[in-house]
Amino acid sequence: MYGPRADLVDFLATNATMILQSNFAKRNVSNVENTPPSVLPKSLVSRLSHRRRVRHGNLNKYVAEQAARRSRKQPPKQLKFNMTALPIPNIEMSDAAPVASSSNTVPVSLPKELARPAFKEVTREALLACSSTFTEVPAAYIRDAFEPFGPDALKSLASVRPEPVSPDRIPSEVQVRLECSSDESPLNPTHMLAIHGPPLASNVPVSKRKVTLYPVHAHFLAIHCARLPPFLPFEDTLVNPGTPFKIPVRTICLPSPSTYARLSTYLYTMKTEALLSSLMPLPPPPGLLTPPIPVDGSYAVPLSSEEHRKLVKTYAYRVASTYTTQVILQHATLVHGLWQNICVLGIFDDGLWEVIDIAWQVLLAAIAVGTGSSIDIVLGEEELI
Repeated sequence: MYGPRADLVDFLATNATMILQSNFAKRNVSNVENTPPSVLPKSLVSRLSHRRRVRHGNLNKYVAEQAARRSRKQPPKQLKFNMTALPIPNIEMSDAAPVASSSNTVPVSLPKELARPAFKEVTREALLACSSTFTEVPAAYIRDAFEPFGPDALKSLASVRPEPVSPDRIPSEVQVRLECSSDESPLNPTHMLAIHGPPLASNVPVSKRKVTLYPVHAHFLAIHCARLPPFLPFEDTLVNPGTPFKIPVRTICLPSPSTYARLSTYLYTMKTEALLSSLMPLPPPPGLLTPPIPVDGSYAVPLSSEEHRKLVKTYAYRVASTYTTQVILQHATLVHGLWQNICVLGIFDDGLWEVIDIAWQVLLAAIAVGTGSSIDIVLGEEELI
């Protein structure tokens, strides 16, 4: 309907610009040098088209990896470690099963790998709830067209100041304002998320429930979260910085509310290195993740399987020699919580899953070293994911 692929990307990029940048509509003419073009530059469109081809291959990689895991005769192996102290309280890991012991060690069982759910694409209904221009545009192209706007949109969220709400009486809408200079043109949030954890025990009052508010642009959740029900119809509000305005509140229950901020930042920036660093106790070494595609389209040569395995092993030993197993387990809790949220929301970005796989493998290897177990029970001789 929209012609060749290049025309489709041009069409989508134009509409994405119109949707996300509606707040720029009333800019002063004298500020023309800072006004974004109505159509993305040809160089960016070309880059988007190129990246789409690469990521489509990554989708096949996700499906292939999922099929390989399911074809194994045995379920994911449980690794048992004897820790010298009790695990961190409120660990939020159902897979971690400490067993009562009268000695000074506590057995802890952890899965060797975190399972990947069956792939599911975001629904057309969810996309149309954000924009009627997404009638027949593939979701993959929408994600690519929105990606360049993510960092600026995330920066806008940092300037949002909401009014406080009571955890036992969450309103249907909340008043906010943007605290930024008048010469800035923020991308106003469309919703306020009220994030909380699983239901409390029956004898605990709702007022004790912790609810955290997060401003969000519905578009960025809708294009990534296949299991999130569609947003109700809404209007983008055009306001000046400092002017109060109201946005709808959407309540979401997540297994790990504390890791939502990390996940949200990733969905806006798509920076795998930054996400991995936020999960690990030590800065990850270069080469641990698949090299990103530079702006000029050139490729960095990834490490071989054996080189990568040695890098993971060296990094795990560094972590184990620097931190106690209890601290390392706490970081594993973060990874596990993030994984739970990803599964619940239905996010299938290949870079995100690579971070989960690598972080989990390194932390388990570090725990193995710290507890005197063989690191090979984690790494083995197989190729790392």
